[in-house]
This record gives sequence, structure tokens and C-alpha cells, in this order.
Amino acid sequence: MTSALLLAAVLGGCVLLLWLANRIEPHWVSKNGERLICYGQGINPNRRPSGRWRELRISRASDDTLEVRTRRGSLAVDDMAGGDLMRLTAPFSRRRHVRQATYWKVAGPAPSPDNKRVIYMLDGNNDPNMPELIAIRLPTNSRAIPMLEELRLNRQNASQPSPRTSRSADRPDPD
Repeated sequence: MTSALLLAAVLGGCVLLLWLANRIEPHWVSKNGERLICYGQGINPNRRPSGRWRELRISRASDDTLEVRTRRGSLAVDDMAGGDLMRLTAPFSRRRHVRQATYWKVAGPAPSPDNKRVIYMLDGNNDPNMPELIAIRLPTNSRAIPMLEELRLNRQNASQPSPRTSRSADRPDPD
């Protein structure tokens, strides 16, 4: 009887640990909010996820750009021409992805199915091997959200033409 109770307690503990592992995800933000670690996922042109959620290291590169690095793996899309031939010739060899920095712009928040998390979309990368968008997932109380909103607003302000201050600047000087 005691061994059955012990087995039930161990199985219950394992289920609890699995549940906690699914609820907890890495999220770290620097004190000034300029650097963060969170989960991100590539989105293909059909607006479907490409790959799984990966841990990303994100830092502010300029007034409207973020630098994104993956911790493990890559966000790059495997194409049939380059990647599969190597996989067929050496199926058990490990390929190392070079974790180079990619640069993205904040498109804005996206609807989130969870009330405790916010999803921001990143776009603006011109590399053909990278996905069209990246979705990054943050808690709603993250210190990085004001920085992301500032980058989004800076991008919007840069894309809008500046209003002209006076009409006389358009006219030539009369002689």
C-alpha cells in the first residue's frame, strides 16, 4: 500500500513539474529596458508559423531597429536547393547554424490568445533566408514594452513625410 502511495506521489510530482515547465518561460529585461531575452517564432508569407518558438536575445540597435540573435538554432528558413542535399548526403552529421545578428523593425502588437502575454511582430529584414515576420512573446508587465512602443512610434514617424512649415519655401524669390 505504501509503495502505491509513493508511486502516486512521484507521478503527481512529475505532472506538477511538467505543468510548471509549460507555464514558465524565459524572460529577462535589462534595467534600462534596452536588452531582453524572450521567445520568438518566425512567420512565413502565408502568415503561418515557420518552426517552433525559440529563445531570442534582442537588443536595441538604433532609433527604430532591433538586433535579434537566437540562443540555439536559427530562424532561417531551410530551402530545398541548399539544405536538403547536405542532409541527404550526411544524415547523421550535425550542422551548426551560425548565429549572426539580424536586424528587424517593430511592426506593432498582435492579438494574443493569452491575457498574461503580449505578442509583438517584427518585420523589415531583407535577408531572403529569414522569415517575413518574427512574433516575440512577452509578459504584459515587461519593462521592454515601452521600448518596443517607442521603436514602433519612431518607425511610424520616420515613414510619414514631415509637414512643411511655410508655403513661401516652395515659391521662388521674386526679382
